[in-house]
Amino acid sequence: MIKICSRCRATWAGGARCDDCGGALVDPFADEAQEFPEEVWRYIRLQYGARRGMLVRVIAFLLGPVVAFVLLREAVLLRAGAPRLLASLGAIAAGVAVWAVLYYLAGQAVRVWVLRRGRLRKAKLARALLRRALR
Repeated sequence: MIKICSRCRATWAGGARCDDCGGALVDPFADEAQEFPEEVWRYIRLQYGARRGMLVRVIAFLLGPVVAFVLLREAVLLRAGAPRLLASLGAIAAGVAVWAVLYYLAGQAVRVWVLRRGRLRKAKLARALLRRALR
């Protein structure tokens, strides 16, 4: 969890005291933290957005090969020759496509979430991502 120094307004990943000035670290959801300037909140949104994007990209790295291998397993069972080769190439292309789409959308989701100041609901986020992808 990100915490904010009450003196110098630096952000830290945790702890009780600031390593820079020794001030007490405040939970961003505490009452006294609500008066901090917008720059602090922008940085916190950026950090949480980057973490979300990183997690989705890890899922993309895991899901792409799984899709490719599951489809490739079915492709190998086809009769020998051109159908097997085409199906195998299609399975690999599907795995790469799943990875690429998830990887791209993770970056777009972070940009939209951070630029919209973290106030998007999930339905609005999905619509915004769909609009950006269709441009």
